[in-house]
Amino acid sequence: MKSLELIQKLSILHCVYQVIASADGSVDEERDDAAIEYAIEELSLSPYSWSSALHLNPYDCFTHVAGLDNETQQQFKAMLLKIADMAGNKAFRVTCAKHLFEFCKLKD
Repeated sequence: MKSLELIQKLSILHCVYQVIASADGSVDEERDDAAIEYAIEELSLSPYSWSSALHLNPYDCFTHVAGLDNETQQQFKAMLLKIADMAGNKAFRVTCAKHLFEFCKLKD
């Protein structure tokens, strides 16, 4: 996913935020830092990208993710499921990730 366009990477990062915040009501830096750092590294972004990603329109982000090729969509899904497993409330985070996959119209 390192070769994606910047808007695609930021859209993926915004989706990471959506999963974390939807499952737990907010992002707790102490609990969620490892997941955020993992996503930023996977996307080859700077830590400052997190703030930029949060300012994006969620529906635009879903559209950008829906437009990714099938292989990248599968990588995105695997990344979100791994993040769901990284910190607390796993069952609810997985549910949130699966709903996000539906919003993005991702194929199985």
